[in-house]
Amino acid sequence: MPRRASYSLAAVQSLPASTVYASDSATRRQMLAVEALIPTIDPNAEYALADTLAEIFRVPVAGAAGQIVRGSVLVGDLATLVLDLSERLALLPEERPGGAATPEDLAGELGIASKTLQRWRRAGLCAHWVIEGGKPRVAIYREVLRAFGERHELQFERARNFRRFDAAERAELLAEGRARLAEGISLNLAAKEIGAKHGRSHEGVRLLFLREFGHAPTRRRSGSESAAAFAERAWRFAIEPARIAARLQKSESFVRSLVDRRRAEILRGVQPAWVDLPTFDLPGADETVPMAPAARKLAPMGLADGDLVAAIESARSLRRLLARDGRAAAERDETRAAAMHYLLRRASRAIDALPRWPDRARIDEIETDLRTALRLRTLLVERGLVIAFGRADHFYDAGPERLPSEELRTLVRALRRSVLDVVAGFDPARQRFDRAVSLASDYILAQQLPVRRPTRAAARHRSGVPGRLLGEVAQWQGLVDVLAHRAAEIAEEIAAKGPLAAEARLVARRYGFAGLAPRTIEALAAEDRTTVAMMTKRVREAEAAIRAR
Repeated sequence: MPRRASYSLAAVQSLPASTVYASDSATRRQMLAVEALIPTIDPNAEYALADTLAEIFRVPVAGAAGQIVRGSVLVGDLATLVLDLSERLALLPEERPGGAATPEDLAGELGIASKTLQRWRRAGLCAHWVIEGGKPRVAIYREVLRAFGERHELQFERARNFRRFDAAERAELLAEGRARLAEGISLNLAAKEIGAKHGRSHEGVRLLFLREFGHAPTRRRSGSESAAAFAERAWRFAIEPARIAARLQKSESFVRSLVDRRRAEILRGVQPAWVDLPTFDLPGADETVPMAPAARKLAPMGLADGDLVAAIESARSLRRLLARDGRAAAERDETRAAAMHYLLRRASRAIDALPRWPDRARIDEIETDLRTALRLRTLLVERGLVIAFGRADHFYDAGPERLPSEELRTLVRALRRSVLDVVAGFDPARQRFDRAVSLASDYILAQQLPVRRPTRAAARHRSGVPGRLLGEVAQWQGLVDVLAHRAAEIAEEIAAKGPLAAEARLVARRYGFAGLAPRTIEALAAEDRTTVAMMTKRVREAEAAIRAR
């Protein structure tokens, strides 16, 4: 008999025992209700567990109240629940079209590994106990597998088309990999090129190379790689390519090519995740989705950053303003989220298509898309924190700022993480942003029980509680947003009309600071009616002036 499947949620795990005395007809109805519910669950969304289980069992489920769970976790537990409920029913293989077969038999029919079917069960593929030859066994109905394949078509086809490396192909791939590594290219890029040549996946070839060559191949770093890293670092600090060329004793054009190649390698390390929306594939999506007015107006709301107490107080003022503009705010959230996901998708696909020696303008377009997506994500995180602090105000009698300093920091960090998770996986076609953030925040706050009553801790916060909320909103932000630490200085210089206001405004237009949308060098040149070469020089000089402050 196979090992009994495990649960992730205690409330779901308790259901088979709490319904053990239900009739066969009631158990069958519950099992079919669970099977019908699974395809409607979005793995990236969050759900109130009590409401979801009430749809199936029509009564409140003990232990589920107040729990907010991610769809991917809920789907896996519901598939396990189907298996446990079916154990009480004398199901027959021929009950459904196509019959049923064991996972091992189905894996053989499809030409895939049985472990793949095991993984799919956590993704919502339902298995059942059936009676065959008078003995119970775990089987999967072919009709259920067909429906799962229709819902996960790409994943299904990828598994069916997968084949292992035979000895001859493995030897050929490794020989080519050694040759490419000896030429000085990275293991990742070698795997990508060789995989495309042989019709193999990039990840499969990369893992083969890692197993064979190790994480750190024992080859010396080539001179061109060292020169490229040095040139790119110097270029990032606004040092002119002519000075870099003199230092490396190379031509200026070669140094510029090295910088572009290094920028491309850095971009290949960026692995953004996005939510795919149906509108992205419509004609004209490039002109409509990222160019919507709400996606181009990037002025922040004004949430105080740097002091947690001041942030909570400013969030209250902002909520009063948002209360007058609720519907428009919801539309802005949806528009900005769609634009963020679209830009991340476009940038990721462009990164995958970069050649070894890429075009400078193409790299600039990719980096600009990523910066714009970062600005949009920051706005959504700021909006989400305002909502999360509002939920905290409802939870704590006199406001969360009355908590002791360490407890306040712990609470705010947890709320910030939940907001970042919601923003990264927010699907405007399925959710409302304010509701998603509220559910996630309520789940975090419910874990803070017992509720803290008003204390005199606020008296200890007269000097504030230091803490940054909007500094980093993506793991790869530092790779494409190297001047982010100067954003506040640049905005202050522009507002004060200081001696470097013109340079600060040019840098802000370039990188998307002070509420402006990021622009490529070509776009800046077109706006100012100058050449790309002249605009490049002006931007470099402005960056050097800002850095030298």
